[in-house]
Amino acid sequence: MFRSRTRPSPASLSRRLPILALICGSAAGCGSDGPGGPDQPPGTLTVVPASLVMGRGMTRQLSATVLDASGARVPDASITFASDDEALASVTPDGLVSYVGVGSTNVSATSDDLVSLVPYRGMRTGHPLGTTATSVRLPGGQEGNGPFGVAVDGEGRIIISQTNTGHLASNFYPATNFGISGVEGTPTSVAPVDGGRILVTPTGPENTDASVIDLSAVQPVVQVPLGVTAFSLAIAPDSQTAYLGTVDGRVLEFDVASSRVTGAIDLEVDKSRANHLALNATGTLLYASSFTSGTVSEIDLASRSVRRTFVVGGEPQGIAISPDGAQLFVADEAGTGKIDVWDIVNLGLVTSLPSGATSSAGGPFGMAMSPDGVVVYTGVITGDSIGAILVIDVAAHAIERTITSCGGIPRRVGFGYSGGLAVVADETGCANFVE
Repeated sequence: MFRSRTRPSPASLSRRLPILALICGSAAGCGSDGPGGPDQPPGTLTVVPASLVMGRGMTRQLSATVLDASGARVPDASITFASDDEALASVTPDGLVSYVGVGSTNVSATSDDLVSLVPYRGMRTGHPLGTTATSVRLPGGQEGNGPFGVAVDGEGRIIISQTNTGHLASNFYPATNFGISGVEGTPTSVAPVDGGRILVTPTGPENTDASVIDLSAVQPVVQVPLGVTAFSLAIAPDSQTAYLGTVDGRVLEFDVASSRVTGAIDLEVDKSRANHLALNATGTLLYASSFTSGTVSEIDLASRSVRRTFVVGGEPQGIAISPDGAQLFVADEAGTGKIDVWDIVNLGLVTSLPSGATSSAGGPFGMAMSPDGVVVYTGVITGDSIGAILVIDVAAHAIERTITSCGGIPRRVGFGYSGGLAVVADETGCANFVE
């Protein structure tokens, strides 16, 4: 697999592919907030989920249960829902909550004299302020099973791949516990696609497959043979096409609906590997970095061909493109590492920012542009026991804030909740959440 400070155990390649258990497909499957239970007091109204955090465009369905004085479920109980502040959250009579604005309020469920309040918080859009950082340890031994890839789907479900065991950990934010399900392989990249599904790579006994997983129901993994290891992944804006970067210097075009590879684009650079991918704002150009060749390739997706190759030198890992398509941000892991900003219109290096790594055992790795294009988040392996997350101002070309990671090996970065939340997986067994 690609260059990594912590490598999954070879034993992870010998697991058998199970039928996928539901990865917290509903809030009732995530944690202990489900209705009923032996310690449930009688004469109560219980609502699932017990709290809501939502972003722009999001909806969540509430489910309520009434228990009588004996603790038995009351069938056909009449339950009504209401929002304390319609300017922040709206709710239908059957409990479908929709995001309206930023702020906190309550959504209530009422049945006769029973009332249950569900705290609601609407998150800001664009990018996290970076003033609040929390973390959680992920389930599993071997340092949390090696968290690596990150995705946040349209419902606000956070999915983190665990390379040491081939597991996927998932729950809604904020989460103190994660459910896990298994896939085969050492997955480093995960991304939501259409219809409540996620794409995970690499999977399979030889790490030469990709897997499509349906989160909405208990369904088997659709495992797609690629014939090559693909460590990186990017999804087109329409969620119908995925791009998979391979270790043999190609980008595979993957059709989501049919779950098959429909084409391949050669980077045309000797000894290259497409280790990280990034799309421009319009989804017309794809960029692929290769730490083995010190290059970043610019791919025209309409013609499915390499338009330009930038020789950036060093060991380029994570990359990001400014909203106007004029600037390329590169996490250069060589030496103690730096973050390079390139002008790809006039073809020149604008500036290099120090990563804060203290030795060649560290350096910047994962990188992602916020949805509004205002900041770039970069995970840095400092070489000490604690890693760092750099928040870079895109316009000023300056490090705006440094956030201490929950562990020493921050990996991939993902944004969710309309950009109000950043999630950074740390391979030492935890995940960072930044608001």
